[in-house]
Amino acid sequence: MCFSLLMYLQNNYNVTTTTDINVVNTLVENSNFNLLILDSEPSDKIEMLCRKIKSDKAGFPIILTYVFKNQIKDFDSKIRKYVNSIFYKPYDLNEVSHKLSLLL
Repeated sequence: MCFSLLMYLQNNYNVTTTTDINVVNTLVENSNFNLLILDSEPSDKIEMLCRKIKSDKAGFPIILTYVFKNQIKDFDSKIRKYVNSIFYKPYDLNEVSHKLSLLL
């Protein structure tokens, strides 16, 4: 999924990807990002990461994508205050593109 999204976005945006959630914080600290798209289920770790990014970089949009499951409904509602948008898989790339144009 990461590769598909990369292919879709790379013509219009400077895109950096990783599949290692532990690398995200380092990438954000050492790069000049305008937007972060996380493809990961909400969890305590993701919530802490998003909260740190929001506190360090005011106005830095974060989009979260994942497959919705009822078991993580509580995490979903908790993380919404730290992300600008959530897309549930399978998502519509046109909808993602539209949201990106609004955020950027």
